[in-house]
Amino acid sequence: MRSFTAVGLTALAVLCLASFWSPTAVSGHAQAPAPHFVAGPAVASSALPAAAPAAAPASVVHPAIAPGLCPTPSITPNWDSTNFFADALVTFDVPNQPTLSGSNFQMTPCPNVIPTYTNGFWMNVTTNVPLVSANVTIWGTGWPTPSNAGPPIANFDPTTPSTRPMQLLGPYYHTARFYFNVYKFFWPGSQVYFNITLSTVSASPGVIRSSQTHYNPINFSGGVNNATWSFYVADPWGAGQIQSADTNFSNDIQVSTSPSVLGDPAYEPNERQSLQILLTSVNPTGGPTTPIPMAQGTFTLTGGEVGSGVYIENFGPSNHTVLTLPLPLGPYPGSTVQFNITAWLPWEQSTNGAVGAIDRIYSPLFKFNWSKAGGWWAPTQGLGSNVQMTTTPDVTSATTSSSVLQTGTPVNITIHSPIENVTITSAVVNFAFSDSDGQSSGTILMGAVNQNTSYAVLPGLPPSSTMTFSVTAKDVFGNPVSSGNYSYKESGAASLSLAAGYGLFFVDVLDISTGNLVPHVNYTIGNNSWTESGTGNIYGFLAPVPIGGVGYLPVAFGTYTVTVKAFGVTETYSFVVSTSNPFTVLFLFASQAVPPDTSVNAPPAVALPAVIGLAGAFVASFPIVNWFRERRRKAEAEQRRITL
Repeated sequence: MRSFTAVGLTALAVLCLASFWSPTAVSGHAQAPAPHFVAGPAVASSALPAAAPAAAPASVVHPAIAPGLCPTPSITPNWDSTNFFADALVTFDVPNQPTLSGSNFQMTPCPNVIPTYTNGFWMNVTTNVPLVSANVTIWGTGWPTPSNAGPPIANFDPTTPSTRPMQLLGPYYHTARFYFNVYKFFWPGSQVYFNITLSTVSASPGVIRSSQTHYNPINFSGGVNNATWSFYVADPWGAGQIQSADTNFSNDIQVSTSPSVLGDPAYEPNERQSLQILLTSVNPTGGPTTPIPMAQGTFTLTGGEVGSGVYIENFGPSNHTVLTLPLPLGPYPGSTVQFNITAWLPWEQSTNGAVGAIDRIYSPLFKFNWSKAGGWWAPTQGLGSNVQMTTTPDVTSATTSSSVLQTGTPVNITIHSPIENVTITSAVVNFAFSDSDGQSSGTILMGAVNQNTSYAVLPGLPPSSTMTFSVTAKDVFGNPVSSGNYSYKESGAASLSLAAGYGLFFVDVLDISTGNLVPHVNYTIGNNSWTESGTGNIYGFLAPVPIGGVGYLPVAFGTYTVTVKAFGVTETYSFVVSTSNPFTVLFLFASQAVPPDTSVNAPPAVALPAVIGLAGAFVASFPIVNWFRERRRKAEAEQRRITL
């Protein structure tokens, strides 16, 4: 990729400064800037003369040229000499490009880079006399091809430059303008040169040419043309820099895969792994990256279960700095895969409206094998020898195996296979939960982050709770490996930051027939201004949750009503939240007949709803039969009071 470095720009600035307006003594007048003339042949065309210009009039003094720039001279026009830029004012209007507009458009040999997707731009000429004609002479070369390093632009061949009339604006005809239709005529990668010829019958000389005052000889096969200005239409891989044909794909696009198959030796995906290929736009100069207009992968498969063949797949979305395949590849167990990437810029052909391809670049050829293997590397040595397991907060390290966390603290469990082609096809967390009311146990599935990583989140627990868990994972062949058991407790203040006047409560739902907490119960929680309904978790407890969120919802101090339905029975209980200390409300249900010597432990100072439909009452710890009798006695007394 060829670009202008800092040193190059400095040299270019010196050249540009030297190419403009050097002082020359004029007889009978004070010294004034004389126009620049570069000796060299001109094409045989009246539009491109090579005659030496006369000196500028004494009254015209060109302003100082900013260091490092070759701006188009900006002088109040006064047509009375062969100094084109004293006779005419030339400005440019490039949409959304202030650095190229006005007089900022550079004269040769300084560059102008027109952004890739610019439709076109205006050139404006103003004089102090009416114009009879104004013409622009244009020629240029297109993007290099393997057979031609400088192919001529259609209709603008350097051997026969195209002279196009400018639009004269009435009623005084002191202004002419010309629209460079970049999108129609000058595709990305085009290097375009031009100069101007103006004529009038109201001043002398009658014809002035920009190439007489300033030009740069541009060589082509068979001759030289003299250019006053030039511009380059940025190609997609130039990152805004003028360049020659860029054959180094890695200068423009980085190729990566997941899992990575680009190492040496190449990694081999297993029979359950698919492959995603990622294309990322890069800029070796460190500047901003540009979108990738279009990219396509060519994949050649040999051997394996799917047979041999060549497949082509487009990347997307187009014109983004990051592209991927719509669907990952494979898996293709036992196959050898070769692939390369082609990228280009789609551009509308001006002849028939068809979409063409400009500036194709090609990646190297990548090759890897798709393995038929992929099982645990140490299938007899447990989960810890095959995957990395982490928890947040840490409850698995030796020093924290009996961690005590704050009430309501969730624990994230993550397992990751550090060997890329060992896929975790499934993983579960086996749990045993208990608190002062009861216990539960079961299994939850871990979610897959990718083919090598899975996770699960154990919810925050009620106060005075214990969670014991282990993890079991399977490889592509269904072989399981398991961890040991880990335990932690939660108690004390809530892990949530509670504002003043807010508290947090949990609800346990206990089956007194078994002593187990009841999972997945239907519930409603509310007060006099809001309610929420949902389904309890697998662990047998519940708490208010944010709508559409995760975690738990602190509630303002006040009275709340909870309704729970289990085993076909619905129970409702109201209570007051008046403390920031988390607490638990216990609901009792029975899934079957209760033995007469069954006892229930209730948390102190917390009222209990009825069992199987009786009215609520408070109990501490005593046989269920006695508790039933007490409930019946109070109910009968209340009935007598109402009757009387």
